[in-house]
Amino acid sequence: MRLIFLRHGLAEGHFSFDQDADFERELTAEGIKRLHQTFKQFRKVESNIDVIFSSPLARAIQTAELFWSYYQDSDLEMMADLDILDDPRHLVEYISFLPTDGTYVFVGHDPHITKVIAALLALHPEHEFMTIKKGGICVLEGGMWKGFTMELLVSPKFLRTITD
Repeated sequence: MRLIFLRHGLAEGHFSFDQDADFERELTAEGIKRLHQTFKQFRKVESNIDVIFSSPLARAIQTAELFWSYYQDSDLEMMADLDILDDPRHLVEYISFLPTDGTYVFVGHDPHITKVIAALLALHPEHEFMTIKKGGICVLEGGMWKGFTMELLVSPKFLRTITD
């Protein structure tokens, strides 16, 4: 099973506790441009996607549709479990029932998808949750007392693909 998590692109305005207003925020022209650049490169690395799941919020739907334009053989489905206010455990449970031979993309929001990723990595603490390939690069940013965030984790295969 391959799981790919994708945060929506640059959207207009800022998060609002007015759920209807936040639900309708769309991508900016710059956000769309950047996503096309990203997806064009990513297509060189990941050739097959089975299903693209999207949050029902407008900016995520737009992001998922743009991503789908690079993977038109994939199914595209809306998923309430990717809503920014949903409990991340719901998505973790859903993933546990997916066929294990598939590649799935989840288009959503932060911090929701970050929490899902963290939960999936911590499911089996006896397993190494991250491996740096020979020649790979990992960048952490932060501090000892406030913690670190992973800014980048790239395999040499990915780097070769985008430079060829």
